[in-house]
Amino acid sequence: MININRVFFLIFLLFILPSCTTIEVAANLGKKVIPLIDKEKKTKTSPVYKVGTPYVIDGRTYYPKKNLNYDKTGVASWYGPKFHGKLTANGEIFDQYKMTAAHKTLPIPSLVQVTNLKNGKSILVRINDRGPFVNDRIIDLSSKAADVLSLKNSGIGLVRVKLMRSESILLEKFAKKGQFPEVDELKEMLNPPIKKPSNINVKVLNINENKNNKQDKKKYAILKKIKTLEINEKKFKIWIQIAAFKNMKSAKILKNKFKSLEKININKAFVNGNLFYRVRVGPFKKIEEADKIFNFLRQEGMEGTKIVIN
Repeated sequence: MININRVFFLIFLLFILPSCTTIEVAANLGKKVIPLIDKEKKTKTSPVYKVGTPYVIDGRTYYPKKNLNYDKTGVASWYGPKFHGKLTANGEIFDQYKMTAAHKTLPIPSLVQVTNLKNGKSILVRINDRGPFVNDRIIDLSSKAADVLSLKNSGIGLVRVKLMRSESILLEKFAKKGQFPEVDELKEMLNPPIKKPSNINVKVLNINENKNNKQDKKKYAILKKIKTLEINEKKFKIWIQIAAFKNMKSAKILKNKFKSLEKININKAFVNGNLFYRVRVGPFKKIEEADKIFNFLRQEGMEGTKIVIN
């Protein structure tokens, strides 16, 4: 509870002291009283496990659901100081210095692996908020997570977001019991420290020098495979899909409407056995270029416009 006596004392001084002295005393006492008031108004938190119902933001409808096979590539952004200390979508307190992120549809909390496709860096973050709702981004990272992935300076980046199935199921169980462990705490729960014996003889095996051994060959093959994954230099293209039609005529009409766009095209695609004609713009090499076209199309009323990475 706020110390009422201090507050009344400060007001009393404002009336009884000369003007100059009043200002000085009020300033000095204010420094002590105001932090006390702010501290006592600390945000109360009551987090819950949440999937949620469909909701609308800026005219677009989002459908939260439990998807244990979630694995998508897209554009990531980050958020921090402006939201630090405020409530998240499920009632937690957002801390920009923790490994968390916001997602539009995944259950809260969930654990996802985020990989920066530009530098190959990969991290685990806990979903505890909703968003982002800007230009079809697929995830909004905390300030710390963006730092670790080295995309904070650029503000945005191409990433792969993959849901960690068993860890997310475990987080759901904890959350339903009122427990919300952070990423590091979850790692400790899944991988408890092993007590080492006092006397231990360690044999060091040089994989490269023992390739003739059948067992060592297998180990070497695994190591080689992991190395290949780490240096994956696959290049991704960015497209903006305006709409998809079942007939070419409609696709051509839409393409003609936006013929001023330099890279607009129509391509065929089979979805569940059905042929569709997709009106797309691209490919783009830079996210910034795609952002400009995306914003233009949304302003022109094309609400179904989305960014596609492949």
